[in-house]
Formats: sequence, structure tokens, C-alpha cells
Amino acid sequence: MWTRVLLLFFAVSIFASNWDIVNAEDPYRFFTWTVTYGTASPLGLSQQVILINGQFPGPSLDCVTNDNVIINVVNKLDQPFLLTW
Repeated sequence: MWTRVLLLFFAVSIFASNWDIVNAEDPYRFFTWTVTYGTASPLGLSQQVILINGQFPGPSLDCVTNDNVIINVVNKLDQPFLLTW
């Protein structure tokens, strides 16, 4: 009798401990990028470039595999802006 109760207790505790792992969610990373024109000298000559948050090259994304990345892009250029990676 006690053996069955003990076995049932261990089975329930193992199931309960795995329950938290199954419901875990990957973290979210939020970024806001404002895209504008600016002047920089990437090759030694001053020229018009596209800046992200006033930076050229743009900011780095500090994230790891399975992070959910949400980027809000504010386009202040006079034409559409395509971002790929």
C-alpha cells in the first residue's frame, strides 16, 4: 500500500516539476529605430548615409537564439526603407 502511495507521489512530483519547463516562454527584446539621413565618412570621403538612431553603422542587437525580437522602425526618409537580414 505505502509503496503505491510513494510511487504515485514521485510520479506526480516529476510531472509537476516538468510542467514549469513546458510553460516557459522565450524572452522578448524591444528596440525602436529612427531612420534618417546624415553625413559620414565610411571610406574617407564625406557622403550622405542612412543613420539608425543617429549611428552609422547602425546599433547592434544584443540577443541570442530563440529571443523574440520586436523592432519598431520610424522612417524619416523621403522614400520607403527596406530592412533585411
